[in-house]
Amino acid sequence: MAVHVHGPGRITAAILGAPAAALVATLAICGALPFPGDAKLLAFTFAGLPAVALAPCAALLARSGTRAWIGVMSVFTAGAALLVVG
Repeated sequence: MAVHVHGPGRITAAILGAPAAALVATLAICGALPFPGDAKLLAFTFAGLPAVALAPCAALLARSGTRAWIGVMSVFTAGAALLVVG
């Protein structure tokens, strides 16, 4: 059985970039919701934990390290823009 080897670009994107991008995007989305403070915290908990758990998996599924980093940075940029605007 052939062993699949992930490159260093995908591994660093999965370990460093993807969880941070998922947190920023989740914070931005939950901050934009028209809920009271406690409901925002609950929404962040229920949306943020799965997002942080699944983001590295999505980065490892990219075909190359460049594509993984493009995906991570696009999510991070969209989340940061929503935080700045909202």
